[in-house]
Amino acid sequence: MDMTNARQRVVAWAALFVAAGLVFAPAAAQDRKADPALAALVPRLEGWKEDGAPRSFFPETLYEYIDGAAENYLSYDFRQLFVVDLKKEGTEAALTVEVYDMGLPGNAFGIFGAERYPENAPVAVGDLGYLEGESLNFVAGRYYVKLLSYGLKEATAPTLTDFGQKLAAAAPGKGGLPPLLAAFPKEGLVARSERYVRKNFLGYEFLHDGYTAAYTINGQEVEAFLVAAGAEKEAEDMLHRLLESLAKDKELPEKIAAGYHIKDRYAQNMYIGVAGAKRNMLCGVRRVPDAAAADGERLFKALIEAAAGPGR
Repeated sequence: MDMTNARQRVVAWAALFVAAGLVFAPAAAQDRKADPALAALVPRLEGWKEDGAPRSFFPETLYEYIDGAAENYLSYDFRQLFVVDLKKEGTEAALTVEVYDMGLPGNAFGIFGAERYPENAPVAVGDLGYLEGESLNFVAGRYYVKLLSYGLKEATAPTLTDFGQKLAAAAPGKGGLPPLLAAFPKEGLVARSERYVRKNFLGYEFLHDGYTAAYTINGQEVEAFLVAAGAEKEAEDMLHRLLESLAKDKELPEKIAAGYHIKDRYAQNMYIGVAGAKRNMLCGVRRVPDAAAADGERLFKALIEAAAGPGR
């Protein structure tokens, strides 16, 4: 085969695809512009300077920075990531700043909660934050921020806290944590165990916008949950579809005063029902062992009462 002619045909076809507009996706990715608002959040501290050019990543390129974890961020409607490396003059100390724009405060809390553990030491930075080794992670409005340091030694905690507080103060529209978190009863609540799952809650496609929290009952850890629905009809529909799905798995619901009781395939108990002053939430307690069934049902009733509180 004449390789010269073959190459000419490849070039000709490529030109044809370009003319037809079939290579817009890569071009669009290259044309994405960094939001200057993210760079403006990063404080300028004396003695620190940029170490290389800042970088920006978007939904289609996030895998280039956090390959293997990008899908989790995308599930929370990730918008943009701004990264800048800083160096402390005259030392080996370094700091990497990652600012994730998640679009909404709830999404920022969602990815924050997915990466946090209850044992992480809380710190008064932003709406919610924690220190872990040489890192500080926190939420400030719709932003999820990670500060990763190296070589600060005993100055690690104070430096990261000071830097984080300055960055959080610059974040606009801070609205605090999702209001539905306040609906979880305080008694028995495992501190810092609350999470938000945006899609496929409990593994069901029809359940979305779910909040969970861990509780300790008689030394056993159980899980309480609330699912935000737009209206009573939607909450009732979610409940019926969940009951139907459980029944198909031979997990038959038993009607009780506050809702339904189910013994699941793992011989644990679940309590579910509709809650809220407007009956616009699905709520429940699950993973309750038989030995704690009575206390699990009491927690379920307390959750229903708390969900009917003011503003809910």
